[in-house]
Amino acid sequence: MKDNFSRAEKTLIATGIVFILAGIISNEWILARLFSPDGVLRTNTRIAIWVLDIFLVSTGLIFISFAKRHQVVNLIILLVSLLICLFATEGILRLLEPKPATINGLLVENPRGTGSYRVRPDINIVAGVGSKEIVLKTNSYGMWWREVSRKNPLKKTRIAFVGDSFTFGLWADTPEKGMVGVFDSLLNSKKYEVLNFGVPGFGPPDIELQLREEVLAFKPDNVILIFYNGNDFKDAYWGMNKYKIVNGITEWNKAIRKDRIPAAFRKKSSIMSFIKDLAIYRRFDSLISMFLRRLGPPSEFSVSRLFSSQRFWSRKDYPEVAIEARDKTLKDLDNIRRLLSENNIQLAIVSIPYREQVYSASLTGKNYDLNLPQRYVQEYAEAHSIPYLDLLPILRSYVRREKKPIYVPNDIHFNNEGHHIIGKAIKDFFKGRVEK
Repeated sequence: MKDNFSRAEKTLIATGIVFILAGIISNEWILARLFSPDGVLRTNTRIAIWVLDIFLVSTGLIFISFAKRHQVVNLIILLVSLLICLFATEGILRLLEPKPATINGLLVENPRGTGSYRVRPDINIVAGVGSKEIVLKTNSYGMWWREVSRKNPLKKTRIAFVGDSFTFGLWADTPEKGMVGVFDSLLNSKKYEVLNFGVPGFGPPDIELQLREEVLAFKPDNVILIFYNGNDFKDAYWGMNKYKIVNGITEWNKAIRKDRIPAAFRKKSSIMSFIKDLAIYRRFDSLISMFLRRLGPPSEFSVSRLFSSQRFWSRKDYPEVAIEARDKTLKDLDNIRRLLSENNIQLAIVSIPYREQVYSASLTGKNYDLNLPQRYVQEYAEAHSIPYLDLLPILRSYVRREKKPIYVPNDIHFNNEGHHIIGKAIKDFFKGRVEK
């Protein structure tokens, strides 16, 4: 028994030393240079690294201490108990954490069979985001909007909005409180008629097809295209078949993503990705973010190497796949412009920033520029005399001045407040620069 304990003691001491060395090596200075393109880590990540370092060094010291005191059995009992507590905590947090937003039954394959998909008409379903429930009642044309007609007997000026879930109105309480609804409420209803053709998940190729097949039939005078900086470039690159519709919701077409994205820009399985998938990590990250938001906006921004990440598109050095996606997006926008021009319809473009663009303290850094990717869209719009509105300055100014949340917790979409700000800004833009 003595010999066995001696070997066990040596093993524990060696293991303790390995833990201590791992804690010392895995410091933020080294990890920043290994995993961050610009050598900068988010504050949340830095705090997580400090906690990990303390845990590793403390665990190493405990191993060595128990080994020296000949309490190997007690150490084993302690470790098993900690593991049980860890698994129990993970399970409880997974049960308690808010479920992902779901809208089952909302979407349907394009009945024309020409690609893409549509919002199912004449439905009345309840969608959930966190603890909040929202009733989505669509009209006979699949709009989350009041009932409308293709005819325009009163000869009102028609303004059609096209875009993705932001245009659709997620997660406003009602369509009237969405950005398009707010815009509509600020116009003279006797002179204007507003139509909301927004569809969750739509990108430029889907919008072009929707214009041809549905929107033109309403003969709008103006089309306002809502462009989302966070994913419209990659949506254009992946095309209309990026999703499959399963049970009325979108499901990624994994074959397209894998075949078209170079391995260097795809998500890889790693210890860090495993850790980030843990409910414990998500709760820890959420608590840190909540604390930091009380102190003020985040003080740093870091680009992502993942093509699917929103932060990928604000990098200064676009790799070949990003350039191809950018060019495809601008080509789609040009197709839309030509189509509307042929039908004497005025096009206007409004770009919506993603969340990190709004809250990051600095607009530019060593290898990022938060005026991207929308600057490419702005340059295209200016070259073709298309009225263009960038909402980034407006939203950044608002959150710093008012200190109010404009996003739904743990979601990329706006709350009622965010929708209201944007709806008003688009109204001012329309009256000042679009309307002739």
